[in-house]
Formats: sequence, C-alpha cells, structure tokens
Amino acid sequence: MKKLMLILLALAVVAMYAPNAICDEQVYVIEKGHSVKVDKNIVDWVGLPPLKDNTACVDKGEFIWRDAKKDDVGAGNYVYPLDKKLQKGADIREFRVTYDDKKIYFMIKCSRPNDWWVPYRIIGIDTDGAAGGKEGGVVLAQGDIDEFNTYNGTFAEMKVADELACDFVVAVASTYKGRLWDGKGELIAYVEGDDKPVPGFKVADASWYAMEISLPYDIIGDPRGKTWRFIVGVGLQDQDLSREVYEEADEWHAGGSDEPTLDEDGVDPDVFDLVGADNEGQIADLNSYNPNGAPGDTDSFATITNSYVAITFGE
Repeated sequence: MKKLMLILLALAVVAMYAPNAICDEQVYVIEKGHSVKVDKNIVDWVGLPPLKDNTACVDKGEFIWRDAKKDDVGAGNYVYPLDKKLQKGADIREFRVTYDDKKIYFMIKCSRPNDWWVPYRIIGIDTDGAAGGKEGGVVLAQGDIDEFNTYNGTFAEMKVADELACDFVVAVASTYKGRLWDGKGELIAYVEGDDKPVPGFKVADASWYAMEISLPYDIIGDPRGKTWRFIVGVGLQDQDLSREVYEEADEWHAGGSDEPTLDEDGVDPDVFDLVGADNEGQIADLNSYNPNGAPGDTDSFATITNSYVAITFGE
C-alpha cells in the first residue's frame, strides 16, 4: 500500500507540471486600467500586492503578481557570477500590468542589483492563444549567432508551449535599452534613452530595481476586450544580450548549468526567475532543456509551460 501511494503521488506531481495545465489556467480581469508615466518613478503604480508569495490579484486597475524571494535559481542550481557587481538583480519581486486607451504598461520589480547595468528582462506576449489561436513564435526571439548583436535577438535560449506562442517579445537591457520583436523574431521597434523612433515605446528604471515599459497599441494591437498571456523572465545582461550560464560560475558568468559547452548560443536557459508559477513549476520549466543538445538547437531549449499569467482587459 505504501509503495502504491508513492507511485500515485509521483504521478500526481508529473501531471501537475506536465504539458499542459493551460486548460486549467486562472484568468485575471482588469475591468478598467489607468495611465502610467514611464519616468523613473513608480508612484503611479498604486495597487496593493497580494499578501502571499507566488500569487496574483487585481487592485486599483492593476494586475499584480507577487513573486517569492530567493527563488532566483534558474533551472534549479543556478548561482550568480563571482564578481560582486553581478551577484544580485535577477530575483523578481513583482510584475504589474495596466492599460489606458492608447498603451499597455508593465512594471517589473526585482531585487536591487549591485550596479545599474546588470539585469536583462524579457516579456513574451501571446495575444491570441487564449482564444485558440497559435500565431506567433514559440522561440522567444533567440536571434542568429552569425549576427550576434543586441538588435538581432535575446540569446536567452527559451521557448514556450505551442499554446503560448508569442506574437511579440520585449527585452530591456541595463536601465534604458528596449527592444521589441515580432513572433518571427524580426525587430520592429527599439528605444535607447532619448532615441525613441517609435512614439509611445518607452522604458525607464526606478533606482535600478524597477523597470517600467509602455507599448502603444499602434504596434502591438489593442488588448481591450481580449485575454492576453504574458511570459516574464529575468537574467543578467552581457553587451545588452542575455548573459550565458556555465557549469561552474566564474567572474563574469553564472554557474549551475548541466550543459558542458560555453557557446554563446547554448541550450540552457539564461534566466534566473520567472513569473506565474510556484518554485517547483518554475524549475520544471527552466530545467526542461536537453543539456546534450547542439548549440543553437531550439528543439533542446527549455519550454515554458507553467510559468505565465493570463489577463483579460476590460473594454
């Protein structure tokens, strides 16, 4: 009997974190949002967060996810680089979303890094999956290693389940450099400080630990009356790209990967923390990569299935 109970328990755990629990997803409704000034001050974000870690709520027109402290372990065993500047900054504390009649706004709050340029933040946006659509891409703007630059992709080695295929991917490096790609990984907008070619696409940090982002409906569509899903991850940046994780930590690279290669387009996810799941679900997602996959092999990337949030936007 005891053996049978253990088997049943193991099967329950597998079922809980097996692709796909999406049919049982919880959808949060923002009946009416509000405008935010993306201006290095988060005073506009007025909602009260939930009381418990790894839970969400809607308050004062804002979706708010409260993330657990010290769960920034990536695939389970990630540790920060040895250099002191890189030893903090990727532990998510909150993720917030609101909107008005022209833009959608995000705020990602993390543990405060030891230097301003450390974090690398990624948001995947699935605009049609909740309605049964599967447009967009499952690989989150990986980029081409032969064109290795900040405009070409994230190089974070992450993909999502088919049901979460993303129509847009946003990445923010340091405190002022934003990129927006479409579902095919084509760059469609960027912002760097005062260089804002697309009106309404803004990024701004508050004291290094919180990042505000605005995206205009002109380029991503209008979410009102629809349910969108968001995949949010934070790692460390390197030359405005996602910093690689090695087997063993060194001065400039995190450790804890099972992948033996040091290639810049390896298969281990270069992300420490995710939004939308408890610690076990997050680790299950980030540890789903094949460490023996060839560099750049997207079939070997970690697949995000549990770690996302779904929000319905009022008219």
